[in-house]
Parts: sequence; C-alpha cells; structure tokens
Amino acid sequence: MLNSFYDKFIFTSGLQYTHNNFFLLNMPFTIIPIDILVGLAEMDDKDLNIKLYYSVKESVKNAVRKDFQIDFGVQGEKGLDFMQTFFSASGWGKIDRTDLDLEKCHALVSVANSPIAMNCKKCQTPADTFLRGILAGIFSIYFKKDVECVESNCAALHANQCDFVIKPIEEFDFTKTATRGQLKVD
Repeated sequence: MLNSFYDKFIFTSGLQYTHNNFFLLNMPFTIIPIDILVGLAEMDDKDLNIKLYYSVKESVKNAVRKDFQIDFGVQGEKGLDFMQTFFSASGWGKIDRTDLDLEKCHALVSVANSPIAMNCKKCQTPADTFLRGILAGIFSIYFKKDVECVESNCAALHANQCDFVIKPIEEFDFTKTATRGQLKVD
C-alpha cells in the first residue's frame, strides 16, 4: 500500500513501470531524493530560482495538464481538487487552498510539511521554487489567465507552514523584496 491516491491507480493499472520508467496515466515521472531539490533551494541564487520557476510553470501549463487530460472548463474545481490531491499524494506536503476567487483570479494556498522547506538548513529566501511554478501553472490554466505565485511564508525560514499568493502579476507589489526576489521585474 503506497497511499490511497496511488493505490487506486495501481489497482486500475493507471500506474505502470515500463522499460525502467514510471508512468501515471501515461505521464512519465520519476522518484528522486529530496536532497537533490534541497541542494538547488539552498543555492539561494535569485536568477536561477526565477529561471526554474518560469520553466516549471510553463511545463505545467503546456505538458502536465495535457498528460492528465484535465479540462477545468468541464471539471471545474474537481480538476483543481485532483491536481491538489496528486501533488499532496506525491510527497510535496499537505496542500490546501485557503481562498479562491475565480472572478479576480486570486488564490491562497498553504502547504504543511513541505519536504523541501523542512529539509533546508541554509536558506535565506523562500525555498519552494518548484512548488511555486507548479501552482502558477495550474492556476493559470484554471483561471484562463496568466497568474504568478509568490511564497509569502516559508517553513525553511521558520514559519509554521509555507503560504503562497497567486494572482495576476500586475497586482503584486514590486517594492517588496520577496516579490522582486521571486518574479521577473520587467
């Protein structure tokens, strides 16, 4: 028994291991030690983190959604719930939406027990660059409008949990160091 989410896919043959590769609903994925992602997070390299964030965001928008065949227009919040459950069950921490405003394209998301943040010992800035990109990609699809994600609290910096603010880029305050450190300033 892996967890209730993955057990369903094992039972229905939706999770496969073929030619030394894992596939979930025909989407290839890998299992990696968290220390690899922690090593990247602890580099505290602003330019690298921004490049990683936008790369992950675009990958989610362009590939992950298609691989999972998610259509938020048809599935609405059920599709969003599936993505939340998938990433929680995949070991990214306990992900909860604490607020969602479809009209304004705003979301607040909290993550308890982020494995990256919990294992970072040397971070000076928020650690969850990959998760920010994942959330920005998912919510850009869901809102049908490009949105960005800033980590406002991070467990790597001694917060109780990691908190993420998702909204259109023009609504972020670029006078704040945290915003400038996580998003491109054009």
